[in-house]
This record gives sequence, C-alpha cells and structure tokens, in this order.
Amino acid sequence: MKIKCIIFFLTFFVYVDSIYSQKYLELRKASKLKSYTFFPGENIRFKLFSDDTFSSGTITGIGDSTLNFNNIKVLVSRIEVIDIRNKTSNRNKAFGLLISGGSMAYFALDFINLSLVQKGNYKDVFNRKTLINSLIGVGVGASLKFFVKRKYFKRNKLNRIWIQDI
Repeated sequence: MKIKCIIFFLTFFVYVDSIYSQKYLELRKASKLKSYTFFPGENIRFKLFSDDTFSSGTITGIGDSTLNFNNIKVLVSRIEVIDIRNKTSNRNKAFGLLISGGSMAYFALDFINLSLVQKGNYKDVFNRKTLINSLIGVGVGASLKFFVKRKYFKRNKLNRIWIQDI
C-alpha cells in the first residue's frame, strides 16, 4: 500500500511541470459577485475607445494583457464596451412575447369560434370585452420588454474588464 501511494505522488510531481493555468477574460462589477467570462474559442463582440462601431471575432488566445483574434492583438485596456447578449437571460422578453402572443391568439380564436363555428353575425362576433382584455394583454406583454436586462458591459469606475487565471 505504501508503495502505491509513493508511486502515485511521484507521478503527480513528475507531471506538474506540464500543467499550466488557463487564462480567460472576466467582466465584473466591483460591488457584485456575478461575473461574465469569455474563454478562448468563444465569439465576442466589442467596441474600442477609438472606434464608432462594434468589432467581433473569435478569441484564439489570451495573453497577459491582450486578446488574440487570428492575426490581431487587442489590448484589454483599449476595450470600452462588450456585448453580453449571449451571456444573459432574456426571461422578461420571453414572458412579454408569450403574454402578447397569447392575448392575440385568444382574440383570434374567439373571433374564429364565433364567426365560423357558431355562425354568428357581425355584432355577436365582435365582443368589446374580449377586445379590451386582449389589448390589455398585448400592452402588458409589450411593457415587459422594456424591463429587459442591459445587454452591454461598459467599462467605468466600478465595471472592470480584466484577464484572470483559472
């Protein structure tokens, strides 16, 4: 048993030289625990301080202070804004779309039911209460879309962009 433990620890110490840490880009607000991470191989969309438009690319490597994109190196200190749409959830937007779509479907099904199935006349088919309820549902669904989380991580005093090691 002692020999197995010694062999195990010796093999561990022999292979320690070939082990290295992986670097990643971390976006974090100083006052919060939540962070967003980008690893090599991920797509990133960012805007530099000197640019007017966003640039995008696949991260091929991460240096001590640079992001590598194929043959281009970008200093992390020059990045002003990073698009984090694919890192955040869109629950409010999905709920808003669901409520709006459900309200419109309810109105359409009620209209089809009364006009085609029950063969009602125009005054019976057009129900004012159903229309008002459907419009309220569409309004609630559309207002939920306004409460969507921020999709851009902008560098400022509290928002920090840096490279970390695992």
